Amino acid sequence: MNGIYLTSVTRKNKSTNSPKLTFFAEWLVHMGFVPGALVQFLPEPGGLSLILCEYVPKYSELFHSTKEKGGTLIHANLNRQKGYACFSIEGAALNSTGLCFGDALLARYEPGFIRLRKLPAGNVKVVTAKLFGQWLEEIGFLAEAVFTVDAQAHPGLITCQLQENGLERSLELVRHARKNKLALLQVPAILPKNCYPMFEIPPACLERAGLAGDEYFLALYEHGRIQLQKLDFVGLGF
Repeated sequence: MNGIYLTSVTRKNKSTNSPKLTFFAEWLVHMGFVPGALVQFLPEPGGLSLILCEYVPKYSELFHSTKEKGGTLIHANLNRQKGYACFSIEGAALNSTGLCFGDALLARYEPGFIRLRKLPAGNVKVVTAKLFGQWLEEIGFLAEAVFTVDAQAHPGLITCQLQENGLERSLELVRHARKNKLALLQVPAILPKNCYPMFEIPPACLERAGLAGDEYFLALYEHGRIQLQKLDFVGLGF
């Protein structure tokens, strides 16, 4: 598939947890999902699919076949604030998927087709070996913060552990890293062109964990800790 996209299930309003799925992106138009396009919405185990309906010989046949599959027909909309195509799905159609408010979803897309699947519960992101964003700041990985990288405790898993007062404990941490075969890294200072922290997992660490630098990873995170693992598309239902 052409690309991936991360979104989440929101709610209709603060007084109810009734789920609502709203997402917009520039790539929607490039995939054929222009505002007003007719789209087949199909609920599936752990998520849903959106299929572009460009050529419809008989609308009634499409309507009934979609209904038989438990789906419905919707239209892509226009997000006037951003100027992008968007989808906003709620009510019975979304309820039939079993998705709930707060669920994180991963979308894979190609021309005319989008499939979304629920990600594991918790704080999750889909990342590459180059990690970047405000979320790093929020969990303590600030500019110049020191952290260890464990790439061999468990195959296919990399654990980044923040080390408090790392600069003051440099000698202690160097000995600790050598003893436990860890990599010792520091978040680079934020450059003028960047707004948020950024760091990259070294190729040697990826190799030790049996991971490749050009892969996408699932990042499970909490304050002071990030765990990276290979994104298992088949296991997620793609």
